[in-house]
Amino acid sequence: MAASAAHAVEETPAPAPAATVVDAASDPSGIDRNAAVTAVPGTVNEPGSISGIESSVAPGLYQTAYSPSRNSLYVTSAVGRPPVSQSSLIKLDADTLAYQNHAVPEIDPTAIDREGKPLEGARYAVYGVAVDDERGTVWVTNTRQNTVAVYDADTLKLIKQFDKDIVPHSRDVVIDAARDRAYVSSARSNKIAVFDTSTNTQLADITVGQDADDFSAMSLSFDEASGTLVTVSASSAKAAIIDVASGSATEVPLPAGVARASGVAYNPATGRIYIASQGSGDLVVVEKDGTVVNQVVTATGVKDAEGKDVSSGALNVALDSVNSLVYVTNRNAGTITVHDLDGAVRQTIDAGRNPNHVEFDGRGNVYAVNKGGSRDGNTKNDYVQRFSLVAGASPGAAPDSSSAPTSGFTDPSGAAADPTSSSLSNGSSSAPVAVTFGAAAPGGATVAAAANSVPEVDQRGSSLARTGTSIGVGVVAAGLLLGGALLMRVRHCA
Repeated sequence: MAASAAHAVEETPAPAPAATVVDAASDPSGIDRNAAVTAVPGTVNEPGSISGIESSVAPGLYQTAYSPSRNSLYVTSAVGRPPVSQSSLIKLDADTLAYQNHAVPEIDPTAIDREGKPLEGARYAVYGVAVDDERGTVWVTNTRQNTVAVYDADTLKLIKQFDKDIVPHSRDVVIDAARDRAYVSSARSNKIAVFDTSTNTQLADITVGQDADDFSAMSLSFDEASGTLVTVSASSAKAAIIDVASGSATEVPLPAGVARASGVAYNPATGRIYIASQGSGDLVVVEKDGTVVNQVVTATGVKDAEGKDVSSGALNVALDSVNSLVYVTNRNAGTITVHDLDGAVRQTIDAGRNPNHVEFDGRGNVYAVNKGGSRDGNTKNDYVQRFSLVAGASPGAAPDSSSAPTSGFTDPSGAAADPTSSSLSNGSSSAPVAVTFGAAAPGGATVAAAANSVPEVDQRGSSLARTGTSIGVGVVAAGLLLGGALLMRVRHCA
């Protein structure tokens, strides 16, 4: 669809408030500079398992963004509802989660409430975040002020604070370094805002659908190589594939039962789209044309504080293209479910209270944050988590596209799963491989795999999950050669 007219942006705007780069040991952000880094409860550092570490860094965590050139993780924090007086942009070491620096946005002196009365102490709170490594900048969304800001990636000093009310409820931001663009979703309109990252000016919007009731853009997933931007609507059962070169948007229908979709991840290798929906509490896997590959409820038996049944609150999704896995944050369930590329659940991880966001870093790690404080309630600081698949096994493919976990995984409720079988035959590199992940139940309890499950490596180095007498190895002697050599054919059955 055609792009709308560009917003008028002054070439030389009035000076914007500068973020305060904090050096003091204590400040209003509530950041714990010396937060301990511990293992995520229930995860194990064993071959073929997903291991995790976490740190209670600060309250109000919202999103993360990874910088390959700096090996830093940028985390946004905004506490409470307007007037938001506690917010920060935090920089961590991406490997250790150790604190490096943070900036506190300045007060918004013109903030007012719905009745037009001044809001004392309201800051330009930061929510969405993305890194432009080529220009050394960090872009953030100031959702409460309906705008965006740009920070220096090294010093965290504010480079530009854009005018208020230019992107209605600005949510996600992604960087297109090849085209010098930043794309920002507007959750209260059917627009994608576009910015020139070389001049820090706003360009023409991209329009999707008829209005906000027809399409309200939430999360963004971008493939820079093809210039494909994918988003999903919270107000309708739709996704959209956008060609950023032309600004044209192609709508993708989703199953009728999908409600309040919010998270999206695009796989350019297959063209599949992965969508997390809060209302229906599921992960939906669709092809570009809307053909449904799978629709998986990510947790069952979830209740709210009043004991009422609620969905899992599937909120965000990330594709780990290195390990062929999909991660989904389930806000109401307090978990992250790990799926294969067909959507089948492979593991359920304890994410703490109200997991909010999950992001892949391009090198085999996935980062997550929650927004509910510690598990025991002793601190309001939220967790930053880093997950990775421990080397020594391949996640492989599911035996089918259902959500039934294989041996050693957990089901969406966190209970131990019934073992299912998988096999690998000689000469077939694409056959399913059963991988035993370290399974974790919500709340930190470890769920053990089958008691006599032992990993075994076959002659080609692939890892198999072997369970007691259910695995037999048949050896067929084809004949003896003149020199006494033995030709054998091995068949593994799980």
